[in-house]
Amino acid sequence: MKTIRKTAIALSLSLAIVFLIAGTATASCVCPEPPMTDIGLKQVPYNINGVFTTVSGISYDSVSGGFVTNNSGEVYNVTQYDRLFKIVENNSCSPLFFVIDDKHGTHFFSHIKNGNATLFRSGVIESKNVFSTGTISSSGGVVMVQTALAVRNRTTVPTDSIASPNLTGNWTTAQNSVYQINSQEGNVFSGKIFANGKTTFTPFAGYIDEVDEDGTADIVMLCVKGNFILGDANISTHNITIPYVLYADGRISSSPHETEWPETNMSYNVTQKYATVLNSCGITKNTSKQTLLLSVTDDSKGQYNLTSASDNITVIGIAKGDNSFIEYSPETGLIRGFVKCNKKYDFHGGSDLSEASVHNLKQKKG
Repeated sequence: MKTIRKTAIALSLSLAIVFLIAGTATASCVCPEPPMTDIGLKQVPYNINGVFTTVSGISYDSVSGGFVTNNSGEVYNVTQYDRLFKIVENNSCSPLFFVIDDKHGTHFFSHIKNGNATLFRSGVIESKNVFSTGTISSSGGVVMVQTALAVRNRTTVPTDSIASPNLTGNWTTAQNSVYQINSQEGNVFSGKIFANGKTTFTPFAGYIDEVDEDGTADIVMLCVKGNFILGDANISTHNITIPYVLYADGRISSSPHETEWPETNMSYNVTQKYATVLNSCGITKNTSKQTLLLSVTDDSKGQYNLTSASDNITVIGIAKGDNSFIEYSPETGLIRGFVKCNKKYDFHGGSDLSEASVHNLKQKKG
């Protein structure tokens, strides 16, 4: 679905340094010139190579409970290879890696989880000259959020942006939990989560990732317990759906979606055709074949397991609408993607690399 591009997420939290130390270990390697690479995904409409500067944004932390409305002046050097790109912020030695994960080729993300600490970045490429970004992190009971708008140097700041919808108030989920949003500044908000029938609450914060044409706001949230929550807030009906929760202890829950795939009580052979990886040494293409088994049962609608006999890793997947999905295991991290015809497209962004891979998806007989 085409979306109204709006919000933002900054790419620099001081807390992120903890997660990015591992990415600096490769800085001493000899980096080859990156070759031109075709990963079979040409739905990327914009190239954002070059230098960008943030012109606005909002910060929030759960300790002070306050909002700061100035995230301007950060310089981003962007290098893009199709769906993979990296950002070097203010001439830092530690690049940030991202992957474009949607069918339209404009939404991007990166996710890092280390114990109970979580860091998630996402954003929308609005044109070759403008992109919005956002970062949310939770560690030690503290939630921090930053959003920003970055424009290419010597580019006029766009004036046609649409105001963020007002999310303040009580939102009830299908599980009868209440998301009480008390404060909002622009696209950043904070509040309390009341579980079904409980009078106790858990503080949380979040940001509006983007808004769909039907008025649904895609929101990203983290609570002080470290639970990572994705939500769909319907502004017109004031209903909220929570399609995905990744708990701090690694458990996953989801709301069922009407999906064309995967079929219930069906198994699929998932054969990797190739993967393209971007890290500090450049971009490489891996053509090694790898076959996994994707199995679906009727225990939980829209949920599946992806297993590998070679390394005994099980990935839990959640099928969403529009044939998209989210997968997670501690070994693979967070993977987002979509299925088109008999092809499965996986996207992963982490602390020291980003990766896009293409798989053949075939129903297993017998």
